Amino acid sequence: MVDPGQRIEGWDERFARLYGLASELCPERFPAEETRELEPLYEHVPVGWVKAIRAETARKLDLPERLMPLDLFSIHGAGPVSLHDDKHNYPGVSFVIVVMHPGRLGIVDAMSTARRHRLGEVLLLDPHRRHALVPEGLRAREHSYERTHSPVRREEDRFMFLCFDVKRPLLKDRFAVPHSGADRA
Repeated sequence: MVDPGQRIEGWDERFARLYGLASELCPERFPAEETRELEPLYEHVPVGWVKAIRAETARKLDLPERLMPLDLFSIHGAGPVSLHDDKHNYPGVSFVIVVMHPGRLGIVDAMSTARRHRLGEVLLLDPHRRHALVPEGLRAREHSYERTHSPVRREEDRFMFLCFDVKRPLLKDRFAVPHSGADRA
């Protein structure tokens, strides 16, 4: 995960309303140990809204908007998730994520300690690298795997984000790691 230190501002109220709608329309789509697409929300999200977020996100990351096609936009919900990679599910893309509801969760690699993400925070995630979504203050190895994959009911243990899939080679330089001999994510 790469934290470019950017945040989409002025959207907090809209993100909170959309999270409230997600909690109402698809409460089962915030499972432990999984990420689920929140399809019922799409009819409530105007294309102009998505275009505006994409434009602001591209500006914050100094990327051309065309790298984040609208047809590769999605909205997801999750609960805490153990250390894993997603390269088998997403072989050709990286993710540009905007946090819509962080709860008390943070994305970490195998070595880092989770910090609670901020509403509107922009993150880059390489699904080929191992990552986890765990409560703040924990490392991935300290998170207990939830075997039932049950829906998470507590708001502080829910994470909601919007995502733009970007062709993997286009963000390759953003994920460059100084040569230390270890995979950091």
